[in-house]
Order: sequence, then C-alpha cells, then structure tokens
Amino acid sequence: MYKIFGVDTSILTIWDTNQTHQKHINDDESLLLWQHFTGSEHPPNTVSISDVLEQNADEIRAKILNLIYCVGENVANSSKTKLKFESGFDYFWMTQFQSRPYTQSAQLNNLAKIFAVIEIIKQYKFEQIQICTADKNLSTIIASIAKSNSMRFKEILFNGDISPTSTKSQFKKLTPTPLLAFICLLQQSRVATKLRTNENPPTRTTLSGSISFFDYWYRFGATVNETRKFESQYWTNLVDELKDTDVNWLHNLVDQHKKSDLLRISSLKNDFNLANTNNQHQIFDSIGESAVVIKSIKSYFKLLIRSLQIEKYKPAFTLSDAAINFWPLFKNEWLNSLRGYEAMINCIRFHRLEFIFRQLPKQRLGFYLIKNQPWDMALIHLWRNYDHGQLVGVAHSTVRFWDLRLMSDPRSFLDGHKNMMPRPDFVAVNGPLAHASLVDAGYPENELIDVEALMYQHLANTPTDNRKKSSDESKVTTILVATDFLESATQTQMKLLNELLQTTHSRNLRVLLKPHWSQTFKDLHPRIEVVSGKEDLATYFGRCDALYCSAITSAVIDGVCAGVPVIQCLDPQSFNLSPLRGRVEVQVVRTTEELRSAINNLGGTPPIIKPNALFHLDSQLPKWKALIATEATRN
Repeated sequence: MYKIFGVDTSILTIWDTNQTHQKHINDDESLLLWQHFTGSEHPPNTVSISDVLEQNADEIRAKILNLIYCVGENVANSSKTKLKFESGFDYFWMTQFQSRPYTQSAQLNNLAKIFAVIEIIKQYKFEQIQICTADKNLSTIIASIAKSNSMRFKEILFNGDISPTSTKSQFKKLTPTPLLAFICLLQQSRVATKLRTNENPPTRTTLSGSISFFDYWYRFGATVNETRKFESQYWTNLVDELKDTDVNWLHNLVDQHKKSDLLRISSLKNDFNLANTNNQHQIFDSIGESAVVIKSIKSYFKLLIRSLQIEKYKPAFTLSDAAINFWPLFKNEWLNSLRGYEAMINCIRFHRLEFIFRQLPKQRLGFYLIKNQPWDMALIHLWRNYDHGQLVGVAHSTVRFWDLRLMSDPRSFLDGHKNMMPRPDFVAVNGPLAHASLVDAGYPENELIDVEALMYQHLANTPTDNRKKSSDESKVTTILVATDFLESATQTQMKLLNELLQTTHSRNLRVLLKPHWSQTFKDLHPRIEVVSGKEDLATYFGRCDALYCSAITSAVIDGVCAGVPVIQCLDPQSFNLSPLRGRVEVQVVRTTEELRSAINNLGGTPPIIKPNALFHLDSQLPKWKALIATEATRN
C-alpha cells in the first residue's frame, strides 16, 4: 500500500507549507504534500501524506501505540529516568505523551505521517530527501531518516506564511516552564478560594453516598439555571433514576477561571445540594486546603529535580528496531509534563483526589468518564489505593478509530505485567458501535459492559422525514454547517466552503452556519447565515438539504439517523476522527471540487442508519439499573 507514486524518481520532496504546491518540480522528483490533499492544481507524481495515512491506518495506528508503550517501558526500567511519584504511582501515566490527545500540539498526527514516510522510503530507491518546512523538529527527524537510509538530505528555503499564534500561546512559549507552574499554583488557589466564597457555613460538602460519579462541570441540562436542579447531558435519564439513592457527584472544572463564572458555579452547586440531599455535589477545584497545596508543591519539586537533566529521556524515544529518535517531536510536551503548567496541575489534581478519597466512606461503585487523561490515571490508582469497590470507566460518547486516548498497545493489558497501565475494572460501552471499536482496537472484551447510551437517548425518537422538501418553484439548496473545536479542522472546512461560494456554480446555494461555541468567524461570505449555536442541531434539520461538518464532530450521527445527507470534510493536518469513518452512509470530501460534486449529487433517498444499530436506547435503562444494583463480574 506504500507504493504510491506512478513514476520512480531519485528525489523525494516533502512539502510542509500552507502553499498548495511547489511551482518548480523537476521530472526526477516525487512530491509529498504534508498540509494538503492533492487537487487538479498539483503536478504529476504528487501524493498527499494524509491519504497514505488513511490507506494504511491500521498499521500506522499500531506503530504509534507501540512507540508509546516502548517509551513507557524504557522510562520505567531505568533508575535514571523512572518517574517515581506519590504512593508508589508511576508519573509516566500522567504525562501528556501517554495521555495521547489528538490536538496538534500533541504531535501524534506528525508522528503518524513520519511512520508513513519511513515505509514509503522502503518502497523506492530515492537518493535524496528534501523538505520545505518551518518546523525544525520535523526537519531534524526527516534528516535522521535520510541518514539512516544512506540518503542525501536537503532543506528547501521555507517561503510560506507561518500560522499566527495567539498572545496566550506566545506567552507560554517564552515563559520559563517553572514560572508557568507557579502561575498555575496561584491560579488554582484563587479558583479554590472563589468557589468557597458562597459556602455558608463555609464547610466542605459531606459526601456520604456509597456510589460516586466523576465528570466535568459542563454539559448541564438546558433548564438548570431556572430550576436550580441537577440535570446532565452526560448522565441524562440516570440522574432521575438515582434521585432517591445516596450518590456523590464529583466534578472537574473545564477552564472556568473568571471571578463571575466561579461565583455562579459555587451558587449553582449549593443549589444542587439543597434541591436533593440524597445527591451531593462537590467540585474538585474547590479543594484548597494547605495540606493539599504543600503536598502538591513537594510533588512538583520531585518532578522538577528529575527533569533537570532532561536529555537523559532522549534515548527512551528510540525504537529498538529503528535508528530514528522521535525525541525532537515530544521534548516540549515532556518538559511541560515534568516542570511546566501541566506538571503542577497534575500534582494538584492528584492530591485533591487523594484528599477526597481520604474523606469518602467505603465506596461500592465508582463511575467516571473515561478519556485516559492524567486525572483518570490518578483516579484509578487512588481508588484502588484506598480499597474502594468496582470502578467503571464510561465511554459516554462515540469511540473513534483515531481517538488514541482509548487505545493501547495489547501488551498493556497483559495480567501481571510489572508496568501495567492503570485501567478500570470495566468499561461501560453504549452500543454495538463502541463495543466493536474497542474490541477491534484490542481492548479485552471481558472487561466491556453494555449499557444504554445516555447521551443519545434522543435518537430513539428521531424523525426521518423532517428534512427540507425541495419544490419545482425553489431550486435553492440549503446546507447546514456544523463546526467543531479543533481550529485547523474548522479552517479547512470553511476554506472549502468559501471557495465554493465564490464560484458561479453556487448561486442557488444557501448556507446556515451553526458554530461551535469555541469558534469565532470574520469575513464570512454574504450567503452564510449564522444561527444560534445554543440550539440543538436537529432544530435545523427541517430547513436543510444536507449537513456539512468536520470529520471530528459526532453531529454526523444525528444527521444520518435523521435521514439528512451528511458531507464530512477531512482535515489534512489532523486525523479522520469521524465516528462513522469508512461508512458508505457518509460522503467524505477533501477538496473544493469534491465538495461541489457532493452537493451537486444530493437528491434521492439518503442512506439512513437506524439508531439501534449504533446505540442501546431503552429509556428505562435496564442495563444501567442492573449494573448499579449488582456489581458486574468478568466473563
């Protein structure tokens, strides 16, 4: 599958710029695009690395997971690099590298592309590799690949535009990492103080239940500010089922740091507790006891000392079967995890959880939203350390092929492994789609439990005949656009749309834009009408002929289940994170030409996926009730 070029050449040129193509390509060159998909404007013998990545996804994903596993083994098995932490916990499990987020700063997309380049080189007799890029770390690794394969290496002068960075990002880049850690400590102390301002009397919430739920202070029901009663989009119907049960609800904040926000959060949390004394709520971030602060500072300094000779971690990033060292890609995030803002917040979260577990009575059951984030790892370790009952990670949304947070090398699951990754007793999966995805990725099937899809209960009553009806009098095609939080994916999606709207072929096209709450837009085309981002997406299905979204958002599921034709835009700078990746019910576009073709081909009966084929949707929640009533046992 890596035999991708139609003509053998002696030079491989890697083009990592925002310009769509190189103006002067020699006949003896093969061009590999790093930031773009190929289109009609590109010269012959041009291939997009993102297409290669998708064509070889299974193999490349396995290589990434293997590297993460091997780095963990290398770090843990050396006294020089072993990251000892509190209570015998290996801090490696809280590093950003191990938590493998899919954002660009994590570099996993670049890593996947590098693995593809290594395999491409094996298929051809290139004599030289040359690269045009502003990314010096990427250039360093490509140079090492050339050297290990006895090939010449050349850097082409970069003449593209460097993507602008926000003031916040520039500040982080220029500020010494220990200073960022100190700022984090001050910020978290301030947050804890503000969250406790409205406590009257100023005492800690008593958590007396024997079942605990851990989630984020986010995604509440639409009416909580009016009713002042707890409603959750994460747990939906289950909240009402547990109203007469003694339950502890523990929440993490999601970047809410403004004074006004914190005061409102504190007030709402207090009202939740007053509305139902059986269900008590606590926010992790409100814990600011001096003992927690002192322990956090001590733990941070342990990490800081371990990181002083940071280059000692470099050998851990070399695979035994390759001469390539991947350290340049991950050095910055490693520094952040060991001595920067990330290091301090990890220490604080660890000791806040420790404080909570010390106060909690013996817990029979615990549930948390599984994302394998640093606080997840601390939660699992401390839950077991304090000898609580069964712990269940809840895969509350969809499980996507390239969301590596829920994926691990199969060796991580071997019983008795001395460096075994912390994991819950069970993972609750919400239907056939999530179940099959985790099994295909190698997760032990006997540790999966099927439950109802709490976040998708609305799909059980989704009408499939509410799509806009075209008439002979009106030939206007209405496209509903849903964006997502990842900036590069949104930029790619909107770039294709704007290019399409600027052509004469789009005169009968109307666009409704439902933006993600984190995105703002300037200089939109006049035919783009911005609608409320707070409304449910399905509100607009009756007004559109198709849904156009990124390959990240789970809105694709709402669309196909409602019978709305769905067009997903791939982003060459990120993974194809569609929960319906590879399904024929979804049209995938990479270029403006493909988007135009997809819209022109709308019509007829769109393919529909029955919601029950994806999720368990019984509103009575029998599977959840059974799980909570009696602890599960492995098959």
